[in-house]
Amino acid sequence: MNTAPLARVLIVDDEYYFRQLLIRLVDWASAGFEVAAEAEDGSAALRIIGEQSIDLIITDIEMPNMNGLDFIQEVRKLNSAVKLIFITSYDNFSYAQQAISLGADHYLLKPVDEDAVEQALTTIRAQLTEKWEAERYISRLKRQAGYVQDPEAWRGREEKRQSSGTALIGKAIAHVTSHYAEDTLSLQNTASALFVNPSYLSHAFKKETGESFVEYVTNVRLGKAMALLSLGNSEGEASAPKIATIARQVGYKDPFYFSKCFKKRYGITPNKVHSGSYSDPY
Repeated sequence: MNTAPLARVLIVDDEYYFRQLLIRLVDWASAGFEVAAEAEDGSAALRIIGEQSIDLIITDIEMPNMNGLDFIQEVRKLNSAVKLIFITSYDNFSYAQQAISLGADHYLLKPVDEDAVEQALTTIRAQLTEKWEAERYISRLKRQAGYVQDPEAWRGREEKRQSSGTALIGKAIAHVTSHYAEDTLSLQNTASALFVNPSYLSHAFKKETGESFVEYVTNVRLGKAMALLSLGNSEGEASAPKIATIARQVGYKDPFYFSKCFKKRYGITPNKVHSGSYSDPY
């Protein structure tokens, strides 16, 4: 029997009827979620987050009082691990870039597609389940280490461990920043450079950042690629580097694999960004 809790969802959109449509569109319980609250703008949503636990935020971007991007910037200061889906009417390249920089798990367009929402929820539910299982494992280790018998002693050890873990992840991120262009960059050689066990680094990285080491490296590389492609677009075709060149500059030896990863992440091909054919239609 599956005893995993339902993940709690906050829907933020200034259109009441869209919120109701989204609530009725999905079989939330079957997907492993429950709609815990809804809000019409970012300010109201922040008050909700201050009062209750939220696992997933689904938000619009263009809203009165506080738009979705400003709202999520504030959320990240409070809870960097909350999952995030943007659903918006605006097929805006700048919005997509900002959403990605804020750690959006998915960026979907209205009119909303039921299959796209359900697929996004399936992915996020799997990530949350993995996170909760890791937390339960850590809790079990705490009990085995004597936390129940001597909570003050455990707290001191835990604070020291967390401080050490945060410093380690800071070093790992700095290593990725310096070496993301190298196709040999991996969890193993990063761990070797930092003199730690790869398994320990993998677990600590996921716990501190909310994403795996591989996911983080991929996001860094594709973010850099997006910037290079956009720069080429603004400078004109004559001076723009080729897709294969940009792929190598961000650590991909195979330009076809790079294009596949890029399209999976952004929903568009590098060629469209490179040629300037992807633009804001509004």
